[in-house]
Amino acid sequence: MLASRQLLGVARSRALGSASLGLRRMATVTDSPLDKKVRQNNWEENNFINYKKMSENLAIVRSRLNRPLTFAEKILYSHLDDPHGQEIERGSSYLKLRPDRVACQDATAQMAILQFMSAGMPSVANPTTVHCDHLIEAQVGGAKDLERAVSINKEVYDFLASACAKYNIGFWKPGSGIIHQILLENYAFPGGLLIGTDSHTPNAGGLGMAAIGVGGADAVDVMANLPWELKAPKVIGIKLTGQLSGWTAPKDIILKVAGILTVKGGTGAIVEYHGPGCETLSSTGAATVCNMGAEIGATTSLFPFNDRMYDYLAATRRTEIGDFARSYAKELREDEGAEYDQFIEINLSELEPHINGPFTPDLATPISKFSEAVKANGWPEELKVGLIGSCTNSSYEDMTRAASIARDALNHGLKAKSVFTVTPGSEQVRATIERDGQLQTFEEFGGIVLANACGPCIGQWDRRDVKKGEANSIISSYNRNFTGRNDGNPATHSFVTSPDLVVAMTVAGSLHFNPLTDKLKDKDGNEFLLTPPSGVALPERGYDPGQDTYQAPPADRTSVTVQVSPSSDRLQILSPFPPWDGKDATDCPILIKCKGKTTTDHISMAGPWLKYRGHLDNISNNMLIGAINAANGEANKVKNVTTGEWDAVPAVARDYKKKGIKWVVIGDWNYGEGSSREHAALEPRHLGGLAIITRSFARIHETNLKKQGMLPLTFADPADYDRINPDDKVDIKCTELAVGKPITMVVHPKDGAPYEVKLNHTFNESQIEWFKNGSALNTMAKAHK
Repeated sequence: MLASRQLLGVARSRALGSASLGLRRMATVTDSPLDKKVRQNNWEENNFINYKKMSENLAIVRSRLNRPLTFAEKILYSHLDDPHGQEIERGSSYLKLRPDRVACQDATAQMAILQFMSAGMPSVANPTTVHCDHLIEAQVGGAKDLERAVSINKEVYDFLASACAKYNIGFWKPGSGIIHQILLENYAFPGGLLIGTDSHTPNAGGLGMAAIGVGGADAVDVMANLPWELKAPKVIGIKLTGQLSGWTAPKDIILKVAGILTVKGGTGAIVEYHGPGCETLSSTGAATVCNMGAEIGATTSLFPFNDRMYDYLAATRRTEIGDFARSYAKELREDEGAEYDQFIEINLSELEPHINGPFTPDLATPISKFSEAVKANGWPEELKVGLIGSCTNSSYEDMTRAASIARDALNHGLKAKSVFTVTPGSEQVRATIERDGQLQTFEEFGGIVLANACGPCIGQWDRRDVKKGEANSIISSYNRNFTGRNDGNPATHSFVTSPDLVVAMTVAGSLHFNPLTDKLKDKDGNEFLLTPPSGVALPERGYDPGQDTYQAPPADRTSVTVQVSPSSDRLQILSPFPPWDGKDATDCPILIKCKGKTTTDHISMAGPWLKYRGHLDNISNNMLIGAINAANGEANKVKNVTTGEWDAVPAVARDYKKKGIKWVVIGDWNYGEGSSREHAALEPRHLGGLAIITRSFARIHETNLKKQGMLPLTFADPADYDRINPDDKVDIKCTELAVGKPITMVVHPKDGAPYEVKLNHTFNESQIEWFKNGSALNTMAKAHK
């Protein structure tokens, strides 16, 4: 158990109570208000919030640990499968948890459902929803793009709609909005635990929910009523004081934090915000901060329940949930004296607007120094495109603030100099800003309103204003800006910031513009400063729900047939992976030694490849085509050791598989950061890979590799990465795989004597069974026999 004296580098933070949430007192299991039956949402009749059970679990854990708990710990421990017997030590124990919900977006849902179908169950055991948001390409504008997507993706949408109807899953049709906004508007509730097959699932932390991004195989476990396993996260406490004002927005909090913690600084940890500054942020503003926490590798991010969350629940027709949360409010925030593994304090009154990038979301620059950085680094100065919206920043508050800046420019006779796009996060937000006039303002300003979908944020953008390879700059209110992510152009310098700065810089058309200090010229040539943005958190007239885009499962599902064409090039029924042969692997070639940043975008690109997310063999043709080969500094060009020829990475992997040769990949730091896409693990497994050996892994990708029966291994000495040459061969002593013990890799250099390298891993007993059986899914099937 975790004793306070055992924590290294722990900072003590005094919890701040909220007068409106009542006096603090010890939890009891007989609180009569917790006996109420309150539905989780307005769509499902028989799924309830079980604060009573959570309270009982917490009481058991408190009696064992006898110390103050962080809010993150309270949520996790209140969802333990076995609160009496579970080993609990932050940073080392594997927790077996019972999440309240599962959510899948359409690109990852295909593989998750295909895997669930192979489990042979008649329906999901836990509440699950699927959201169609990833397959809509931005081209000319919302309605036409949506119509085109529905036509092009009919086969996939029909599969998802029929599978959801068959297995009792809620289905949100194309055009409904981005998964994370739909979850916040409909399904998130304070103190809940949700897993979602998308890395930005933590968005729901804006409503005090622990929402965690996972791979599809993890989702399948929960859909099949197995406990979900998570290594007990450490907890990073970020105390917020002061209050935002002027041009500074909630987005600037996470932009600043990303600069402090870097893309791997949150790995294995939950980021927990606390302090009086939290009370000043809207629920949707807090969601923005939690959403982009994925870019620092955090397991999830959380804000404590407060009146701003209650107001949002009420505005989204969930007052009963808000009232219920108030009755449980003492457990919806950190205990007084709770200790954090790392502690950061940010004064919101002193926080400056930031712009992060290019090419990485943790290169943080305050606006006062940004123009200087542009010059010093030779970044393209002209701003080609400004993009607002996405799952990170498309709330009513975001849109009203952004529209106020656009209206100010229009009142001075100015429009956007750069191309300007708007992505509403949901049909509800789109309909509401259409009713209230903000949409018209954006269109007058020169904006192109895109579909309620992910669009350019995930590379679904048919961009035509620059040629591939042409250096240019774009700026967005998105969350992720890896090389080529938005438009497939590796020369595009992509920067992320608040919607406010995006609009302001779009007026000027230049990266050198600082709206806090720099003047513009109006239509008559007179100089003026843009007025700082103003907006409202919630619409005064309430939300307009817009079009009904939800498909509930039918009452009688027996006659429903799942639609999968046997000749499809987009959907493929899965075959089980072969089990381990029980032997050490010898003379394995290194398929590729990856140099530098290797994200899931490098391993399994999105964009045009999204259409193959349901067809493992076809999508495997994009495996590692974006990774840089240390042997030649090029992408998608590796040497086939059996022929001596250079070829594409997937082609060489397929040739090795055909010849019965197991292969490995050598990776650098934080391998697999970014998206939760499990295809980045499925593809190497499908093409005959045995192990991925790196300096370190991102959390979700490491788990995904284990789930598919691969060996994610790390160098005990990170310097050994430099000793390995791309043309070496290796032996992997698989028979040494045991909990807590390193395994040996014997390196056979092309020229020179063999030598041994020690490799670490994080497998526990049950995960070792996944490797032995060939995958977690095989293990599940074996257990059901």
